[in-house]
Order: sequence, then structure tokens, then C-alpha cells
Amino acid sequence: MRADRPSSTARLIARCTLLAAREPRLNRLVPVGCVEPLETILTSIGGGRWFDFALRHSSLRALLFASERAVLPGIIAHYLVRKRWLEAHATAALADGCDQLVVLGAGFDTLAFRLHRSYPTVRFFELDHPATQHPKAAALSTVPHPTFLPADLAHVLPTSVLQSDPSFDPRRRTCFIAEGLLMYFSDSRVREILSDLARHPDSTLAFSFMAPDADGRAAFRGGSSAIGAWLRLRREPLAWALPPAQLAAFLRPLGFHLHASAGVAELRTEILAPSGLSSLPLAEGEHLALAATSP
Repeated sequence: MRADRPSSTARLIARCTLLAAREPRLNRLVPVGCVEPLETILTSIGGGRWFDFALRHSSLRALLFASERAVLPGIIAHYLVRKRWLEAHATAALADGCDQLVVLGAGFDTLAFRLHRSYPTVRFFELDHPATQHPKAAALSTVPHPTFLPADLAHVLPTSVLQSDPSFDPRRRTCFIAEGLLMYFSDSRVREILSDLARHPDSTLAFSFMAPDADGRAAFRGGSSAIGAWLRLRREPLAWALPPAQLAAFLRPLGFHLHASAGVAELRTEILAPSGLSSLPLAEGEHLALAATSP
């Protein structure tokens, strides 16, 4: 990503969430309590008057959804079910005794912000590139929020950043979240980050990863070639992908044991079906996983 401005992908996903909140079928998948903080963050960044105008007019919202179907059908629904799946496992980890939660590459996601209000005794941290984190921290500075720790994870390891904050206790059970992050790094860097996280005893990791397409690339299926061009232009190209069948073997020498995984079929069963949305189109190519340092 560009060092002087917030992540374009973070802004895109925030806008997709706000757009979904105005759509009758999708809004039941939007995380409760996320709309107001997302609006605050995007307003603080500026440059989105056209999007604010579109949100207020049904015909323009329909045009934005038509654009999604032309570029990558089902990507908005995918973002939403991805968040629902990760949040479910994060809350399960907290209920099971994890009393620290760390979101890596948080972007403009509101998970830690929202859970912070429901779990007042848990310590919450967000690690992200300062260009993305600074406007988010500034926008949410007047309300209870997680501890924001600036970190370019392409160059520093999470543990070194966390240890710089005295409120983080490496002896406590910790849940790590890495949503839409690892695919931007090389294979070697992914291994370094995961090995670093596995140093924390009895920790849990919920994350997403790309499965390679027929050409071995990290990419969503059925998307326009313009997606890759846009990501390269924004200096956020996808780099790492792993066949889901190889995930358990990949994680084991790094110190993690695979506990659960989900692709389109599982997400449809676990997230969409209970909401009465089994037939909703979902973009394919990104998978979710839950791993832990204990078997």
C-alpha cells in the first residue's frame, strides 16, 4: 500500500458494508453496531461525497450493486460472511477464557471496537500501518476503543510491536485475528508472522487466506481483470495463496494446529442458511480458518 494514505482496500470494504446496510437482504448480515463508527471514520478521511450522495438514492445504490455484479459478483456478501465467521470464532475464544484480542492489519474493521464494549475486562489491540490506523484512531478517539499500535507488518513482527506496550501481557491467553491480511505478503513473510504468533502460549488465530486459481495465482474466481490492475495501481496486489487441503500441513511446523476451516459451502451452511439467505451469491477464492497452538 502507499505509505502516505490509508489502504484503498480498507476504504472499499467499509463502503461495501455501508452499502449493504441499505439493502434489505444484505443488511441482516451487517455486524451490529458497525455503521456509525464506519461513517465516522470515512467522514474523517474525506473525499467520499459522491458515495454519500449515492447512499441516499436508491437508483444510485442499484447502480453500485450492478457494478459489483459486473466486476466480481458476490464480493459484498463475501465480505459480510467473512466478518460474521471470524467474529463468531473470536467471541467463542473470549468466552473460552482468552482475555486479550489482537487484530492484525485491522483496516477500518470495527470488530475490536464493538467487542471492547461487550467485554470490558478483555484487553483489545489493533496493529496496522500508520497511514491507515492514524485516521481511524483520530476518528474514534472520543469513545472507548482498543489500543492502537502502529505497525508495518511487512517489516516488523507482531510480537515486537506488542511488547512495546506495557498493557500487553504475553503470558495471557490471546486471540489473534488476521482478516484479509496474509494474502498481501510473500510465503516466507507469512511463515515468519505465523511463527511469531505461535510463540504466545495457548493462543488462537482466526484468519483468511486465498486459494490459488487454475494458474496458481492469488485471485477471486470469475472476477474482472480490472481487479488485479486496480490492486496493483493502489500498491496492494495479492501475493500469497495456499490450497486449502495443504493448510494443516502448512501450519503444523509453524506451531499451529488447524481446528476449523470454511470455504463457500461451509459459509453458506454456517452463516447464510440460518439467516434465510442460502441462495445468495458469494465470491469464491478466499477461505477462512481457525488454528490454535494447542491440538
